Amino acid sequence: MINESDLFKIYQALGNPHRRNIIMLLGENPEGLTFSDLRRRLNLSVGTLYYNLDQLEDLIYQKNDKRYALSEKGLLAYKMLRDDLEKVKSEGPSGLIDLAGKLQAMFFPRWFFMFLESGRSLMPLLAFIILLVGSIVCEYNRIVLNITWIGHTTIPFLGFSSFIWSWLVTSITSFIIVSHNVKERFRLLPRYLAEVGFAMFPLAIFVAIEPMLRLTIIKVIIQVVLWLLAISLMSSALSRSARCRPELAFLVMIFVMFIATLAIPQLITIH
Repeated sequence: MINESDLFKIYQALGNPHRRNIIMLLGENPEGLTFSDLRRRLNLSVGTLYYNLDQLEDLIYQKNDKRYALSEKGLLAYKMLRDDLEKVKSEGPSGLIDLAGKLQAMFFPRWFFMFLESGRSLMPLLAFIILLVGSIVCEYNRIVLNITWIGHTTIPFLGFSSFIWSWLVTSITSFIIVSHNVKERFRLLPRYLAEVGFAMFPLAIFVAIEPMLRLTIIKVIIQVVLWLLAISLMSSALSRSARCRPELAFLVMIFVMFIATLAIPQLITIH
């Protein structure tokens, strides 16, 4: 028996015509459709389609062959659409709720990771490049990245390893906190590690340009903006992999970063 909260989510999801069309297509094709099939039939851009698929996460799922199909809730939504389309339209979300959904997608772009992972080897490759470049830059500039702040050191390889430990501590700890299913943890952790590795690129940018920045308000603004971008991307990855709300993922990420910053030994010499 579906509860009132699930019913509201269905009406909210189906308040958008693109999502209604996706549900109708999948309902009419119970064997499922590939991303290319959906894009060709709906005539949507890649980004728009990924965004709307992400918004339908409770109503659709991907089979082992990568085809999209309706979940149990999705089948109910399809039946509602088929039986009374006008009612679904009239009881859809208000403009304010729809705006909130768009803002959430902007600040927590889970759809972006779906897009990157459409190429099977793209995400791990990008993560590897970003982690390698960030580590080399830290070592070259004698910078130690300690999750939320940086320092300088004369100890060999400390800068290189600091970028890696910041990535590992942040990703593994946050995933353990949010993901309660042990089996799911082991299955989804590799993908999540790659996504957080990719999300480190704003921090890699900062450690690369930090020696060129003087201690001014401009440096502080640049650092805050890049850190917030990194947290936004990491929260999006956590929300998608652990299947939790973006707001919860954001709070968990902030908590993990704060605790890790205090707990990791400060083995640096600050100039």
